[in-house]
Amino acid sequence: MRRYRPFSRATWTIYLLLLAFRIFNALSPGYIHPDEFFQSAEITAGNIFDLDVNIPWEYKPRLPCRSILIPAITTGIPYLLLKTWIGTDPGMIVDQEADHFVTSRALFITQRLAFVLISLIIDWAVVRMARQIRRSPSVALLLVSSSYVTLAYHTHPFSNTVETVILALCATVLSSIILDHDSSMSPAPTSSALADPTSTVAPAGNQSSIRAETNPRPTPIALSFLLGVLFAVGTFTRITFVVYGFPLGVMFLYLNFKATFTKNRTVAAGASKFIETCLPLALGLAAMSAFAVLIDSIYFHKLIIYNISNGVRLSLRDILITHPKNWHQLSYKGSLTFTMWNNLRYNLDEKNLAEHGLHPRFLHLLLNFPVLFGNLALIAVVTLLQKCRAREWSSQSKLVTTLSYSGIFGISVLSTMPHQEARFLTPLILPLIISLSGRISKLGRKFWPLWLLGNGIMALVLGLFHQSGLVPAMEIVQQQALGFQECREVRSSAAHSNNDHTVCFTHDEIRGKYHTADGGTYTTHVIFYKTYLPPQHLLGYNPKQAQSHGLDLRVSDWREKDRTQLLQDLGVSDQPQGQKTQEKIAVVDRTLIGPVQNQLEKGQQALLFRKAGPSQWQRTILIAPSTVDFTDQEFYATRDQISRHANFDHIQTILQDPMNSLQLHIFYL
Repeated sequence: MRRYRPFSRATWTIYLLLLAFRIFNALSPGYIHPDEFFQSAEITAGNIFDLDVNIPWEYKPRLPCRSILIPAITTGIPYLLLKTWIGTDPGMIVDQEADHFVTSRALFITQRLAFVLISLIIDWAVVRMARQIRRSPSVALLLVSSSYVTLAYHTHPFSNTVETVILALCATVLSSIILDHDSSMSPAPTSSALADPTSTVAPAGNQSSIRAETNPRPTPIALSFLLGVLFAVGTFTRITFVVYGFPLGVMFLYLNFKATFTKNRTVAAGASKFIETCLPLALGLAAMSAFAVLIDSIYFHKLIIYNISNGVRLSLRDILITHPKNWHQLSYKGSLTFTMWNNLRYNLDEKNLAEHGLHPRFLHLLLNFPVLFGNLALIAVVTLLQKCRAREWSSQSKLVTTLSYSGIFGISVLSTMPHQEARFLTPLILPLIISLSGRISKLGRKFWPLWLLGNGIMALVLGLFHQSGLVPAMEIVQQQALGFQECREVRSSAAHSNNDHTVCFTHDEIRGKYHTADGGTYTTHVIFYKTYLPPQHLLGYNPKQAQSHGLDLRVSDWREKDRTQLLQDLGVSDQPQGQKTQEKIAVVDRTLIGPVQNQLEKGQQALLFRKAGPSQWQRTILIAPSTVDFTDQEFYATRDQISRHANFDHIQTILQDPMNSLQLHIFYL
């Protein structure tokens, strides 16, 4: 086994500091894009904790376009561990009520920490490959760990993060294949060479100028099979993985072609041997794909597995725990579903993509690429132009050549697509670092200050500011809707009001505990306005549990409404306060809650419900960014606010008044 020089203390210190910053950024409430929740945790949390969630179109059974396999591994397993740890099993609640609910904070921290651990795979892969191609592993490690692509994107549960991880694992397996291939061709050092301390042997993974006459070995079966499995997992993660992984597949075929078609073999014998060496990869690809198709077909109820003896349909969980001895008692009906094929068909129709936004074809090259990678992107472009001018189409290292073409092919193909988002390019971090770490080592201080400054700013913006009020707001709503405790009725003294009210209390030290049922029904209406799509799983609302405690939580997303329409639907006049003749909505009467608030203990909050019927109480919460002006409304006085919420859809308003515009307001109606 080859021994490598350990990292210096300085490298370890810097890396651990960056890792601490990565964890801090991951646990910060920044919200980059709805897909980080709705293509992963929204699905798995709903399934595991029986929560009321908003299923995105990709996961609806009518035409499922994404595999459930990847979310099940990345956030499903962590949530199963969380469920085991906290001891809540909503599915078992039949005869007795559960006293506790899974908290918003626990759901959020679990998914983010899971992806911090997943992102470490990229760190490991980069270091391993850098050592193999004799580039500085310290530079490669610090590059990947200081990039805001890692600090922000790869700590969020995006499918793009998993795509990058699978690409890194594929490249690592390919590097082992290249190492095995080249070691079989490397000349054995002579005794004089061994005695000469100045002599060198060609680096592993490089094309040596001196080759032995021995034939290169075909790819080991285990590595070939593993690469096939990873190719399948990557494809079922994102269909775009195909364009990033294609050059890796070409290199695999090239190495095996070279190992089988030699001058000592006939074409027929070479072709037979070539097919034989590629067969394990094909088997791995086919087996993993078949497994994913089977899991998807059962999950989306396209394929029904049932017990022959009693006709009972089995859930996916039931099937997985069925002993193989009892498989003969099972039968099936229905058909298979191919989620990746559905996804491809959907994305090839420009009418479908128009619903998500159409972009100019140059957006990736001229904007997304430099924004994601800063001065590293500039170095990449300059290097590519120099290579083209010199007609250098390959590197001495097969691995560098392969990953370089992976990046070039990836961004080129994706630039032909009409829908272009920056996160689609996050896998480029791997080819950029592996191919350019040598140049970065030479640039030294000319490179690092601008790199660290730009990535630090972007990591903080996306981690601490971008839509960052929404996650804390979900936690506040959950506590107020599910976790309030004792309630008592109060009556308004205002002449215009004849509504009875009840005041309930929340306690900071009592979290995750349901309101004790008292015979009443308490409904909380939550309206999100001009925010990103609220991830409903963070509310932790299990209807079966909550309703057994007399609790109901209803969520509305009104981000598409204009202000006038919003106020009309709320039943509020759109006139200044002094000109209003009548309020159609029961606005919080401060004469009711004021005296109570003066008696609150530290950590307590008073909530006011209005009577909606016999033993029925309800309240409405409006959540909106401060860039939407409600100062002329009576309910403006009854609000909480969360700072550091940047709604960049209103960037001009933020620039004009940043102190008052970087907030998320919670209005109590």
